[in-house]
Amino acid sequence: MLRSVIAFVLLLPALACGATSPEGRWEGFVQIPGRELRLVVDLAPAAGAWNGSIIIPDLDIKGAPLANIVATQTEVSFEIAKLLDTPTYGPARFKAHVEANESMTGEMSQGGNAASFSMKRTGAAQVDTAPRSTPIGRALEDQWIGEFELGGYPRHVTVTLANHAGGAATATFVVVGKQTTNLAVDLVVEEGSFLRIESRGNQVAFEGRFVEQADEIRGTFELGTLELPLVLRRSARRTS
Repeated sequence: MLRSVIAFVLLLPALACGATSPEGRWEGFVQIPGRELRLVVDLAPAAGAWNGSIIIPDLDIKGAPLANIVATQTEVSFEIAKLLDTPTYGPARFKAHVEANESMTGEMSQGGNAASFSMKRTGAAQVDTAPRSTPIGRALEDQWIGEFELGGYPRHVTVTLANHAGGAATATFVVVGKQTTNLAVDLVVEEGSFLRIESRGNQVAFEGRFVEQADEIRGTFELGTLELPLVLRRSARRTS
């Protein structure tokens, strides 16, 4: 009997440590000057590592993948992959302590600034799986040009689309205004006659419909929550 009591007492610290875990869906707010930013973070273990995604509605971030997730039963840190990063300070980072009462408190650092945040576990993790690029139709493999206006100034766009043997399509996406910006493209997807290209790190996307009769891709240039009409036309006719 005494051995059983001793064994139970020795087991208590282990049970206490197991009472917390960063796994699950967490919802709360970041406290920044003058406002609160709502957060929804999903964390789930996967094959000896962790997967995660984040939603920040006020910044139009929806299911962005997390990177460099480091988690123990009581501590967790992660970064927002390719979003909110700056050349000087790098990506936005989160570091938190997981409490036994289903809460998490910590600090978010971004662009040289820091803000506290707190969240509550609200259920099972619902990690968003990042979409993958697909091959595109041969008719789209070419260089396309177009123009839109922003802030009273024209912006010239050049998009070059290409398939790769045994893989998905890639794109170069160049915008020329007061300066030239070569956007890093994360996603190229064609579904039916619709094409979507995303540069998540810049919060830029183009979504349009290929109109074969006009040989145009008619769509919208998306910059954060801003949407501007953009028509892409083939820059040179295919010779073969």
